[in-house]
Amino acid sequence: MAERGASYEKILEKYFPGTVVKRGAKSKADVLLSTFGDKNFRPAGLASGSRLLSISSEHFNLMYPANVDRRTADQILNTLESARDDYLRRAAIANIPRVAIRLNESTGDFTSRTGQPWWAAAATQGNRIELQPAAVLKQRGVLFTTLRHELAHIMIDWVSAKRAPRWLEEGFALYLAGEGQTISRYATRDRLSEDELEQRLRHPRTQDEMRSLYARAYSMVVEMIRRQGEPSVWNKLASLSM
Repeated sequence: MAERGASYEKILEKYFPGTVVKRGAKSKADVLLSTFGDKNFRPAGLASGSRLLSISSEHFNLMYPANVDRRTADQILNTLESARDDYLRRAAIANIPRVAIRLNESTGDFTSRTGQPWWAAAATQGNRIELQPAAVLKQRGVLFTTLRHELAHIMIDWVSAKRAPRWLEEGFALYLAGEGQTISRYATRDRLSEDELEQRLRHPRTQDEMRSLYARAYSMVVEMIRRQGEPSVWNKLASLSM
């Protein structure tokens, strides 16, 4: 149903009649990219609800299912700490809030907790990050770039006081996370204005459409950086907070 363009509401209505998704502040979801292609990927349903473990580093708290090995959990925290140092240096700011991360046990758990489609890799709301299962992200070859991408969202929101347009935020997050080569494969010949891109990013209908919109946002940000340098983007974000 998702491949045919059905919304998660329609899917829930068919398979879980009466289910209601509770909504708080809207989270930002990011499309599930892949370094290997999509042919063999199939979303899993709700998991059995295994025990969650929790570990922390200096600036991050991570909750993860007991069936995820500790080495993976440590790698996640190390990646985030390294990315945090990198982003703070590049943005020339001193600090961002402590961040909480949750690894979901299944794609079904991720979609039910976030209200996002199965083809979203992660969702960020405030200083909380919800992730697809580690096995899914590893299988797609995007676990560590997804972590960098989501932390970039938190960084951009902090610098801009959450006022950055979606196209700028997504394009810059892709750039900071080092996802340019992957997302550029989905580029189309569409030439959208900033306003048109912003409107379409609010309601992407399919995974392919979202990827092509992300590719356009990325190319626009790269062009800004080519002409004016990366510091100009950080300055633009900071100016939005005033």
